[in-house]
Amino acid sequence: MSENISTARFAVVDTETTGLSPDTCAILQLGIVIVRGDGVIEDQFSTYIKRRFWKPGRLGAHHVHGITRRHLRTGVPLTNALDRLSTALSTATFVAHNAPFDLGFLRTEATRCDHSLTITSPICTLALSRSLDPAKTHPHNLRELATRYGITDVPNHDALADAVVTARLLPLLLAKANITTVDQLAAIALK
Repeated sequence: MSENISTARFAVVDTETTGLSPDTCAILQLGIVIVRGDGVIEDQFSTYIKRRFWKPGRLGAHHVHGITRRHLRTGVPLTNALDRLSTALSTATFVAHNAPFDLGFLRTEATRCDHSLTITSPICTLALSRSLDPAKTHPHNLRELATRYGITDVPNHDALADAVVTARLLPLLLAKANITTVDQLAAIALK
């Protein structure tokens, strides 16, 4: 018998980056929220990523994420952040809104620093939301979804804030998709 979705644990992840391509850009901030399928948030973690140095002009869209070099000096090295994510994923399923974007950065950065990050059967709330709207009548960006589902937190391009909104959204989407057991997650996991 499969575990009830209400007790399943999810590691909801969001990253803020210097740009859109994992091949030429880097992670600036990582947010992780551990949430159960019933919506109870168990833990939260956020950090800026401290690097040995940042090339001039390499912080990307500062006007979007607001991250400065001062923020980054308070962060942790990338390997420490990836260690924290690996620990979370040892007992939880990876979830992100637009998961291919975050997965691309996390896997590329892990390879760059020779980290053994393993992410299996990730779930994308963007893809799940779109699958629940086959007529394509609604927008599916995080801000619109938060409004539509009555989530009062507003995503604001901060990794932890966006991960919290996604964590609040996840149980609502799972319920709408009639996912009641952990075994059913395989049908919505990214391939």
